[in-house]
Amino acid sequence: MKSKSKINIVSGIGQEFGSNLTIGDVIYHVQTEDMGTRTCKIISRVYLKGEVVLSRKTDYSHFVNAKDSAQKIKALMGSHHKAAIDTFIKSMTEKEKTKADYFEDIKKLLQKRNKKAALEMLKEALEKFPADPFLMSYYGCLIALVENNPKEGIKICQEAIAKIRGSLPIGSEFFYPALYLNLGRAYVKGNQRAEAFDAFNKGLQNDPKNHDLLWELKKLGVRKKPPIPFLKRSNPINKYMGILLTRKTK
Repeated sequence: MKSKSKINIVSGIGQEFGSNLTIGDVIYHVQTEDMGTRTCKIISRVYLKGEVVLSRKTDYSHFVNAKDSAQKIKALMGSHHKAAIDTFIKSMTEKEKTKADYFEDIKKLLQKRNKKAALEMLKEALEKFPADPFLMSYYGCLIALVENNPKEGIKICQEAIAKIRGSLPIGSEFFYPALYLNLGRAYVKGNQRAEAFDAFNKGLQNDPKNHDLLWELKKLGVRKKPPIPFLKRSNPINKYMGILLTRKTK
């Protein structure tokens, strides 16, 4: 429901635990029933034009044989009826979370080092915004860190970078530092130091003073020059020479 909509809520509980509930211009009927001692269940339902839009039930078998069970059942029906109304009102009037809301909550969780809760919130956010590259990037990073799945995390982070290049061909460099930071951290988790260095440095190309990127590079330490400088680091000769030199120094 849009925040500009006028919400008028009217409800009343009678002896039969049935009431009408008005939200905006829509009238709902709320009915609470005792299904009998055979099932020991109380069910509350919210109806709209005869269709059930919410259903809740509770069990009272733990006091069905008590001397004052009738009074207890009636009291439980009343509280259950009210709870059903409160739950439905909340679901209809609660502001739907935006991407900005999710990012703010995720940021707070990460600041508290609660990565597991942040990952769960990212999963929820991606159900609503599955194509968002920023959510994808943070999700990929946390998949690597929390679920110890760097291979999948790296793949998702790379897909996020490719997606933003395609969707924002102009000005996309503004977002690269955060995306390459997440990719680099996923690489670190996968013990791919060379790739992590490259990712962090690519992020610094767009934000040379980014504290997070500089800190990650500092933790990795100074990177040695390749044995044969005029060849790329990825060249098999450099890789082989690097292995030999590392063994020799041990």
